[in-house]
Amino acid sequence: MASIQARARADGSASYRVQYRIGGRLTSKSFASPKGATEFAAQVDRVGAEAALAVWKARQGNTAGAPLFREWAETYLDESSGYLTGIQQGTRDGYQQIVKNSLNPILGEIPVDAITKADVGRWISWQEGRPSLRREGQKVSAKTIRNYHALLSSILTGAMEAKHRPDNPARRARLSRGQKHEAVFLTPNEFAVLLHFVPAYYKPLVAFLVGSGMRWSEATALEKRDLNLDTSPPTARVTKAWKKTGEAGPPKSDKGRRTVALFPEMAEYIHSAGEGSELLFQGVQNHGRVWYGPFKTRVWDVAVEAANNEKRCKDAGLTPLGKRPTPHDCRHTHASWLIAAGTPLPYVQAQLGHEKITTTVDTYGHLLPEAHQQMASIMQKTMAGILPVLEA
Repeated sequence: MASIQARARADGSASYRVQYRIGGRLTSKSFASPKGATEFAAQVDRVGAEAALAVWKARQGNTAGAPLFREWAETYLDESSGYLTGIQQGTRDGYQQIVKNSLNPILGEIPVDAITKADVGRWISWQEGRPSLRREGQKVSAKTIRNYHALLSSILTGAMEAKHRPDNPARRARLSRGQKHEAVFLTPNEFAVLLHFVPAYYKPLVAFLVGSGMRWSEATALEKRDLNLDTSPPTARVTKAWKKTGEAGPPKSDKGRRTVALFPEMAEYIHSAGEGSELLFQGVQNHGRVWYGPFKTRVWDVAVEAANNEKRCKDAGLTPLGKRPTPHDCRHTHASWLIAAGTPLPYVQAQLGHEKITTTVDTYGHLLPEAHQQMASIMQKTMAGILPVLEA
């Protein structure tokens, strides 16, 4: 930990000395103002003495007057600046939070023209070591870091376009692959075990997640008027989804705006009386939006725990689940059932609202029924007359 001491000079003015260790040796640096000393000490504590010194030297050499990274990022993300266009205000607000919480702590005080590949690498190492706020005991996910890095690269590309620097040091930076949540696919019997332990009030929502394949943010944003029970089969129209800002906006992608087919029994199971603008699925207490966090903690996780409890399952005449799915795994399960029945992948893509077929293939291609056997059989027939020649 760096410490700050105020010292009186011979002329009566004050200086502020920051003491810190570098290479195991105690050393210090003096500043004329308490602000400079405080900022340097905080930087030492965050990223280490060597990196803090590099930032300090970069600031001293900033004779061209380039803005600090945090200043440029603020300008870049400001709608009135015109640098970043074509995004919703909620997305812009989310970017500003990422800059504040995940970029500025390491890069914020460095002049934007002085940021190097080493600085970007230092930020990546720091970010990959941070604990996840959503998953207790785990690190920030690799996907989240990729998203943050993409924003950093975009900001630095903007700095190039504004003639603040000649290149983008974040481009082609290597990121850890990290550990991603492996999709959990439930069989119909396994899902029935899980559904048994879901409270009656929320059974329709959980059944709908599996029966429709919708994302959580889409399903819980549905209004009663989005259901069309007069078609054959009945359908649900997806036109919006909850955003991180707490508001409902367009779905994740253009393909996300879609019509999802439902089977009649599912439509009847989830339908209830009420005004068309009312949410289809409502919280048991607030009769408004079903929030993911409380639902997962109080409803889903409790049901998963019970579905894995041998005694509770035995008492109910059920086989313990043996798996720990997340609510998003309902979507994976839906896709796996479609594919197991031989549904072509383009149809699965349309049902799930994937923007690209490659997403569907990459996520679910390994589930194609008898795919390995089919490929082996094709090669067996094709090479039937070749192998004997090769053996001769």
